[in-house]
Amino acid sequence: MRPMKPIRLILVSTLFFIGCGSISRGCAKYFGYDEVCVDGVKYIQFTSGASVKYNPDGSIATCR
Repeated sequence: MRPMKPIRLILVSTLFFIGCGSISRGCAKYFGYDEVCVDGVKYIQFTSGASVKYNPDGSIATCR
């Protein structure tokens, strides 16, 4: 097994310590919202929370 390069090690460590959702909230701060896929359902992440995304026909938006 090859050792990780320092940049990759820093990136993986940073993502581990940031926590789930922090990056999406950060994107929402600058772009207004971010779309996130969780268990096949698409959510819209805002800086203050999240909501399920709906299709124009009223059905819940899905993702892979």
